[in-house]
Amino acid sequence: MYKFAVSVLALFAITALSSAPTRAVTRTAGRAEKKPTVDIFAEARGKVFRWQFKDGDILELKKFSEQVIKSGKKSEQRSVFHRVLLETKATDPAKGYLLEGTFTSLIKNSDSKAPYSETERFTAGFYLKPSGLFVVEGEQYMPNIRSVPTFSDTRDPALKEEAGMEQGTTWEKPGEEIMKFTNLVTVPFNVRYEYRGLENVKSEEGEKNCHKFISNYELNFGDSDAAGPRVFGYVTSIWFWDAQQGIPYYAQEEYNVIIVNEQGLANEFKIKSRSYYRKFRARNDAGKVALAERLKENLEKDDPQLNVRLTDNGVAISLPDLFFDTNSAKLSKPAKQSLEKIAQLLKTTDSKHVRVRGHTDSTGDETYNQQLSEKRAERVAEFLIDSADLNPDGISFDGKGAKDPVAENSTAEGRTKNRRVEIILLDR
Repeated sequence: MYKFAVSVLALFAITALSSAPTRAVTRTAGRAEKKPTVDIFAEARGKVFRWQFKDGDILELKKFSEQVIKSGKKSEQRSVFHRVLLETKATDPAKGYLLEGTFTSLIKNSDSKAPYSETERFTAGFYLKPSGLFVVEGEQYMPNIRSVPTFSDTRDPALKEEAGMEQGTTWEKPGEEIMKFTNLVTVPFNVRYEYRGLENVKSEEGEKNCHKFISNYELNFGDSDAAGPRVFGYVTSIWFWDAQQGIPYYAQEEYNVIIVNEQGLANEFKIKSRSYYRKFRARNDAGKVALAERLKENLEKDDPQLNVRLTDNGVAISLPDLFFDTNSAKLSKPAKQSLEKIAQLLKTTDSKHVRVRGHTDSTGDETYNQQLSEKRAERVAEFLIDSADLNPDGISFDGKGAKDPVAENSTAEGRTKNRRVEIILLDR
């Protein structure tokens, strides 16, 4: 059965990675002479359409999609939030930037102010060349759309005369999409790009003058007379490139595709999305400690039932079990008062994303505990959005059940500590 997760990172191109880089050789006086490895960063200097990173830089993509999925007479509408975080771990003159990180999918009902719920999370590590080429090892599903965009080898807006790029300049590059059926299937396509010049565009980070270009491609994969999956349709995108940062600033996409699985079931996907990009550095240990101390000072002295602690993912504010009715997700009156104060503090921090996470102790049914942890996290996230007017695009929730204890479940005191909901101000 095909599992669909469209355009999580419609950024890069992919090439195969062998166990060792291939070097060209020439024969001189009976022996092989190695040619020096080309410095791909030197080739990129001075060009507009090239990716730029330093070690420790983090690329964030937030992609919001409105999706309509039709299967036979049934139709489903949903809002999907893809959040991608890739940290630059190293730079290699031959391979490019080594990026490692997570690809997260979160879903909610369309036209709803409710928070997003996490449904999938993948990890990946790969090299990205400044031109957009990908160097990847093994069978990785994410990023599932590859080679979009890939830039011209010879022309660029920063170059002169015939090598320059005026409005209307076009170039073509191959791309591919990785799809999940019974196995991973690679669907190749050819992308046509057209440069549209400079244009002001507004994004979450403000207004900026960017280089605009468009991309479009058709999908036509599989044989109707043979067994196996088939894919056909078209994709169009508008890109705004931040030359100073060396990353996209904003993008829009329309995805109209029909996918037929191995059993012959056809699913039609109509998707419109908007994507926001930024490059930043993770909050360091000193920054985390300072934030935690400020939250402690403003919360714990007035409400000692709250607990602020440092985690691997960021600073967490822990709400105790007694903030809820027994075996219920209903918030008590003291809980609502505390959440209102927490919400006002959240507005004063620099955190771009807040994750609300529910936890239980290990007693009772595992499935019930998981569902209760999710319901409580969802209720807290909804309260922050509805009653405190926080941006729903910056808040998501999930539940861990009893999987992430902070104390021993063998004692009553430990179980009490484990029954909690945490509001995590994510570092990245």
